[in-house]
Amino acid sequence: MKKPNIWAFDLDDTLMSNVHDYAHPILDACGLIIDTLGDAAPHVSAIIALEQEIDQQRLMEANPVTGKPYGYSMERFPTSLVEVYRRICQRAGKQPENRVEKELMRIGLEAFNPSRYVKNLYPDTIATLNFLQKKGDLILLLTKGDKRVQGKKLSVLDAGKRFARVEIVDNKTPGVFRGVVKGFEDCRLFSVGNDYEKDIVPAFEAGYHRGIWIPVETWEVIGRLGEIRANVDWSRCVELRSLRELGERYDEIAGGVQ
Repeated sequence: MKKPNIWAFDLDDTLMSNVHDYAHPILDACGLIIDTLGDAAPHVSAIIALEQEIDQQRLMEANPVTGKPYGYSMERFPTSLVEVYRRICQRAGKQPENRVEKELMRIGLEAFNPSRYVKNLYPDTIATLNFLQKKGDLILLLTKGDKRVQGKKLSVLDAGKRFARVEIVDNKTPGVFRGVVKGFEDCRLFSVGNDYEKDIVPAFEAGYHRGIWIPVETWEVIGRLGEIRANVDWSRCVELRSLRELGERYDEIAGGVQ
């Protein structure tokens, strides 16, 4: 009996859009800071750049409430907006206002409004997953993030019925990739994701046969796609423009693995 192909899918910016969930909150935060500080506020482009810098740094900073790194937790983004305001106030010699900080927290949490998740689902997602299932393949979901956030996204996909396994993790390591395919090691293993360095490279290290990379320029890789492409292992990785291509090129992609 032919063994099924195993497809481990990423979630954010692979099966559903996530990159712009933060756009309106960032812009709303900029507006509030400018309205509050007036000419003491920097140009909006500088505020956005500062937000990117602080949010990147906060990934590894310890949350004083939990003692653990913020990572991809729900608290990271809104507290980053508050820190942006505090830094700007410090540079301008102003005292931060508690009411403004509370409003920035509220604005930041809007990035996780579940009402946006249905429309964020990519148009080819369900058709692609159904196609793979009809082929007799098994599909798994491996996503990093806060379970409070990711769980609501997964309900949109009816993930408990659609995926053979679902894992929500803090980081994607080779060990995590090995764990999600435990029991299927002798099958042909594929990892599908938008981030080559996080979705594909550790999967290769875990022994996966092929990576399917569908690039999205997220906040973590802005301006680096050219650099990343220069380091791709093209002997094991295929770059696609959309999920639809996975179905269109299925025989080429899955059939080309020994």
